Amino acid sequence: MTTLPDERTADARVSDLYRRNVTRLGAGDIVIASHGGSGQSLIGNILAELGLNYVDAYTEVLHADGRAVVADQHLSYRRHLASQHGKDHAADERTTRLWPRFVKTHHPPSVFAGATIGGVWILVRDPRDAIYASYQWRAGFAEEEWDKVPGTFEQWLRGPGDFSPSPADDWHAFYTAWAGHARAYDRTEVLRFEDLKTRPAEIVTGVLRRAGVDIDAGAVAEAVEASSFARMRAHEDQVSAGGTAQAAPRVIREGRTNGWKGWMTPELADFFTGTELRAVAKEYGYHLNPAM
Repeated sequence: MTTLPDERTADARVSDLYRRNVTRLGAGDIVIASHGGSGQSLIGNILAELGLNYVDAYTEVLHADGRAVVADQHLSYRRHLASQHGKDHAADERTTRLWPRFVKTHHPPSVFAGATIGGVWILVRDPRDAIYASYQWRAGFAEEEWDKVPGTFEQWLRGPGDFSPSPADDWHAFYTAWAGHARAYDRTEVLRFEDLKTRPAEIVTGVLRRAGVDIDAGAVAEAVEASSFARMRAHEDQVSAGGTAQAAPRVIREGRTNGWKGWMTPELADFFTGTELRAVAKEYGYHLNPAM
């Protein structure tokens, strides 16, 4: 039996802001769907550097005309991310093209039931790295009780997921659901975090052209350079707590591929051996050896 997100549980985790934003979507919107920790900061920064309209529906108020304005209560968090901080504090509007509008989500597709959208980009990362990165983000930034995590990664893996029996089940349930939903749209792409790290200009140029956006190769190269881990981490180091509290939590942590090799233990490996997890991961090119 295929595990899919529990719709009632998933819906209970949707903020009022996000729920309102979903009602303001239209045919010009492309949803970028990813499990947490899968590279939204990277693709979002690249798109923003290109002058394209990447929006965070968790922290911005979306308008039907394409505009998005930061919700004041999220200004402090958005300082961590170079593109969002620049957008919030730029003297002039950085976005030069409103459509298509690229909309971030970590929610399963049931949250978009009844909404009109124009396409789906599925952004995926090795589940070992994505799930670990998601845990680290939540340990540093979670505010809602349901979003908070226990003191160790293993404790969290043993507990329930956001909309399935476990955090590992969340990963394959999320991607199974979005893969099925995306079939309804002509503008559908799969982007792997690992490819964005190794072949960013090629990947970004290709998906944008297929979305009807032609971008100069030089502009793409500049956007990729501005979105490097070093540049994005340097920005966060500078703005976080005035650049003095080096132990403060970071959104831009490591940005590595195969980072799981540095923390995986036999005990933790057991959580990544489920049949469904391995099958869905394999569809995206990730081979989870039960022995690891």
